[in-house]
Amino acid sequence: MGIMHRVLRRRVAVWQTEIRLLHRFGGVRPPEAVQWISTATCDLHCPHCYSHAGRRGREELDFDEVARHIIDELVRLGRPRFVIAGGEALLRPDFARLVRLLHRRRIPWALHTHGGRVDRLLDVFRRHPPVMVAISLDGPREVHDAFRGRAGSFDDALRAMHLLKSVGVPEVIAGTTITRANADRLVDLVPVVLDSGADAWGFHLVTPEGRAGGHPELLPTAGQVRRAAALARRLRAIMRVELDNEWGSAGAEDAFYRDDPFLCGAGRLSCVIAANGDVMPCTTTDPAERAGNVRTERLADLWARGFGAFRTGDDARRADPHDCWLQTRHGRSCRRAAFLTDVHDDLSLTGAIVPLTIGACP
Repeated sequence: MGIMHRVLRRRVAVWQTEIRLLHRFGGVRPPEAVQWISTATCDLHCPHCYSHAGRRGREELDFDEVARHIIDELVRLGRPRFVIAGGEALLRPDFARLVRLLHRRRIPWALHTHGGRVDRLLDVFRRHPPVMVAISLDGPREVHDAFRGRAGSFDDALRAMHLLKSVGVPEVIAGTTITRANADRLVDLVPVVLDSGADAWGFHLVTPEGRAGGHPELLPTAGQVRRAAALARRLRAIMRVELDNEWGSAGAEDAFYRDDPFLCGAGRLSCVIAANGDVMPCTTTDPAERAGNVRTERLADLWARGFGAFRTGDDARRADPHDCWLQTRHGRSCRRAAFLTDVHDDLSLTGAIVPLTIGACP
């Protein structure tokens, strides 16, 4: 979700006005970004994984299907930025071939990876550099390796960052998913990120989707959420730190937490294509939210016809562009805890994130 925020670069007021006006008259502007969950295959086993990654799914799109149903359609849609995620995208045996095709079709691409196989595909990154790569870094070495389920994954991530910068990738981002276990170790990561070569550091929050839905103990406390947001605000004086989509908007103070004003792009500015071709508003794993499948309908048609509730004011939760829809649909908004509480309130005693009632925040 964080990498999607970074590829969406337009004024929020313009977006909102255009989207609602166009929808009223039966039109829709093309997406600004499309994310593809390229595979469920992964060699790590993270407890928060939204795609239940591990083994390859039986219905995953093959190369020809991706070329025909996704890449050709992206060209028709005006070449929005294409974000490749997983599982672990670099485990697809056709990854290099896909990148070469994206380069030929002049589609700007970005990648989310754990970094473990970057060294084996370094020539691909050198020849056809992505506009951005986000690499997970979820705590100091012992915390990260335990969370990711493999010793050495911390060192792999740092090595990948250095290698990607060495071959000219313009933007490399360290992404930290804040959990109850690592929230109070973020300060320990500051010198690590500064030395990593990363251009920015994104703070994510756990969303109870996929595997994380069975691990409520991962959710940080309200006090931890508030302290993490305050840390990000202070760190922006010395490095580029941003709170990602899961935090929602800080309103008039957004500039203290991110480079661009927040807007939830789900179904408005961006969509997600699942590994099996289902088109979703964002990285939800709820099949009820699908607009259709690229194997049976064109992506452009699915985009134009689907996600109407996100483009009008009829559904309060989906229509609210100032909070993360993935969080609010689970009653887990973090806006109040992060931005709207007094610094002297001892929220850490609650042991849980303070829920947000829709419409309670400015």
